[in-house]
Amino acid sequence: MTDQRSFARTVIALSLAVIACCALTFTVMLLAGSPAVQPQRVLDQEALARAVLNNVESGADFVKPPTIDDVSCPASIPVEAGREFECKVVGVGDGSRSGRAWVKVKIENDLGEVSVG
Repeated sequence: MTDQRSFARTVIALSLAVIACCALTFTVMLLAGSPAVQPQRVLDQEALARAVLNNVESGADFVKPPTIDDVSCPASIPVEAGREFECKVVGVGDGSRSGRAWVKVKIENDLGEVSVG
């Protein structure tokens, strides 16, 4: 009878030790900022639009210089080095000018720095 009690206490003690280790591991991962906990970083849309607008030559296709409201880029672009996409600038054109420009953007690094052109 005492052997059964001893065995039961040993199993309970081992179970509690495993639970404690799991809780400690989860807490350390949470405090260390594991990738599963961190939200995905995306580019700032306004800063991106300003960078695109600074790269557009307004005399080429536009009757009047475009504004930041004329720039449209894909929404919620994840910050991943090497990702490429295009932004469209729509302004006022005349019969011979389209009033549109496409600007190629590339994310250079994980910090979100972009090259425009």
